[in-house]
Amino acid sequence: MEAIYKLLREIKVLPPAPQVLPKVLDALHHEQTTLEEVGEIIALDPALTAKLLHFCNSVYFAGREPVANVPEAIGRVGFQTIFSLVSAVTGSNSFTLPATAGVDGAQLWTHSLSTAFGCKFIAEDIGEDSNMLFTAGLLHDIGRVVLVQAKGADYGQLLATAASTGVSPTEDEKSAYGFTHAEVGACLMENWKLPVPLVQSVRFHHQPEAAGADKKTAAGVCVGNALAHMFEHPADNLADTNAELQAAMGLLGIGNRHLELYDEQMQENWEFVNTLIQLR
Repeated sequence: MEAIYKLLREIKVLPPAPQVLPKVLDALHHEQTTLEEVGEIIALDPALTAKLLHFCNSVYFAGREPVANVPEAIGRVGFQTIFSLVSAVTGSNSFTLPATAGVDGAQLWTHSLSTAFGCKFIAEDIGEDSNMLFTAGLLHDIGRVVLVQAKGADYGQLLATAASTGVSPTEDEKSAYGFTHAEVGACLMENWKLPVPLVQSVRFHHQPEAAGADKKTAAGVCVGNALAHMFEHPADNLADTNAELQAAMGLLGIGNRHLELYDEQMQENWEFVNTLIQLR
């Protein structure tokens, strides 16, 4: 791990920490949390507040009367939707990539949000914390942003080569650098002081059985990641050929029929997901 921390220290501009996100996540764990309390947390970030109010007054959600503050916005769209909005707005700030690296930042952000919603649907189905899994899905590839910042075009070429040869990018990362994007992302999240289950689910999303007490959350991210890939590339039949995915599904106690249902949910909710993607 020391090599990763050394890498993080040497990067001039790291992805910014989503400071409001863990506070909102913690607040929503408490059943007695009020609209006003969540509103006070969000109001600490004026730019975030402005974007939320603009979105909640948009055509997608607009009611007869415009909302004037965050508690009113929460009252209109609900805690879960507000959490998705907060996650999308704050998370998008961490996915800005230099054009010279040859990695499509917009595509990476789209995949991250798709994974987050896949994780949410899984969590709701199996009775896990949907906000925690949504956040883990959103940040599961944040290590790739760090590697782009650190390695530039070399990392872009690594991903391109992996895609053309069919080799897992994590194998090429391990071979080239001695660590994977999942490990890098987890170390960054530790620096951000995010909850341990969140960090571990990102660190082990390619090997959830190694995540110990957090293996179900890590498995949820693994399956959510695969769902996003299948949604983006419908011709790929990962469900029957991906041993990593099958192992994660076994940990969650789900089968291929569940994947079909989650994919249907993704299609039904795509207008909302796509709206969040445009917030970037």
